[in-house]
Amino acid sequence: MNVSKVSSWAEQRGLDVLDVDERDVGIFQTTRAIVLTVEGGIACFPRVSANDDPKWQENRKRADLVASLWEKMEWFSPLWVSRGKIEELLRETKHRSREEAIQLFDYHTSTVYTLAFQAVCIAQLLPRARSLAEFAPLAREAYLAFYSGHRASSIAALIPVVEGSLKRISASPDLPIPEQIKWAIDRASTLAASLHFNKMWVPREYLTTDYLFGQDERVFTFETFRRWLNGSFFRHTGEYDGTTWLNRHLFAHGTSSDWQQSANFTRLVVALATLGVIESWHDDSNLVPLLFPDMNEDSTLLWQQALLRGQTQMALHLLEQEHFQRHGRLVPELPTDDGATLRKAILSEDCIKDLVRPLREAGWGVEVSEPDEHALYMTVVASSGDERLCAALLYGCATDNQLYRELAKTSDAILYRGAPYHQEQYAYGIDVHVGPVAGWQPPLAPPRR
Repeated sequence: MNVSKVSSWAEQRGLDVLDVDERDVGIFQTTRAIVLTVEGGIACFPRVSANDDPKWQENRKRADLVASLWEKMEWFSPLWVSRGKIEELLRETKHRSREEAIQLFDYHTSTVYTLAFQAVCIAQLLPRARSLAEFAPLAREAYLAFYSGHRASSIAALIPVVEGSLKRISASPDLPIPEQIKWAIDRASTLAASLHFNKMWVPREYLTTDYLFGQDERVFTFETFRRWLNGSFFRHTGEYDGTTWLNRHLFAHGTSSDWQQSANFTRLVVALATLGVIESWHDDSNLVPLLFPDMNEDSTLLWQQALLRGQTQMALHLLEQEHFQRHGRLVPELPTDDGATLRKAILSEDCIKDLVRPLREAGWGVEVSEPDEHALYMTVVASSGDERLCAALLYGCATDNQLYRELAKTSDAILYRGAPYHQEQYAYGIDVHVGPVAGWQPPLAPPRR
């Protein structure tokens, strides 16, 4: 096939040929084609096979690999995230286990899916979507409740909204969920395919998701979102084998409580905003944009409201910590908050104030470690010349004896925050000094030679 043949065919059929040329077509990955312009329309005749072209095969192989990485993270190709951040995340998760990949996902997206980002999704994107407008006040309340400490209930409030939105998009609530997903995604992908070829006529096989999966980023996003819905969120209870536990059936049937992980709230907010985009492409309404909007006054006020509630919660948590500390105990864990973040901040501050500062005043040079994963303890090493003094600071006296024994192997003193609370019940069998950090006087550092 060449330009002359296409022009000749058109003229033989009585078409008024205005132009025929050969060029690359497509918005993202291009396809070499002959473009015929006639009175009344434009047609595109690709010059490569829809499945045997080496360039297409390379693009498809790359797309399949990237899709598998998103599946490992139990997510989809995200909108509103920079290309650099995506490439960095994909690079780091490529050779990691599923559990490690999800931890890296949470780490990398923590600087993207911020409180302000979530506020824009809830205040500016959800209300514009026909299927989500009714749920926008609920999402706003869940957002504020989440940052007021009611995390599990906030996640629980948003899980059913995903299904409710799909029913409204498909306008067929009696259809099975897989059919509703197919209806919504297929319509959105059809529009994306048409726009990929600038609304030109093109042979049907080039408009399929199979062909465009590695050619058009919007089709790739829509299709990986479909895979996340089918393979993770709506996966049948006995078949789900993920790590986030963000699964509608596990939640609805009470099979597991692990869906209460805090990161799942952010995932739900972003998933709902993405559903709003898919609805816009399904309806060709363009009400929810592909470009992330700047914060307006409404989302700014919502964000500030969440910050205020978070500050109030911090004050409340400090009071709770103080109350439990008087009894030598940790505040009991909640399903979505084990208190480690707050404990790390308190433990680090008290370590500097009550342990590091006295050691330095006594003439020691001090190296300070990070709190352990659960913020139960941290260690310091004081040195002066050849002399070394190792001390451990526990968050509270009422700490498991096994941890006391473990720290005693490397510590010259084991100290704890707060007052003694039945110390003999916890620190038995220890042959190093044990006591409250406030009552411990560090020895003077030996003079340096």
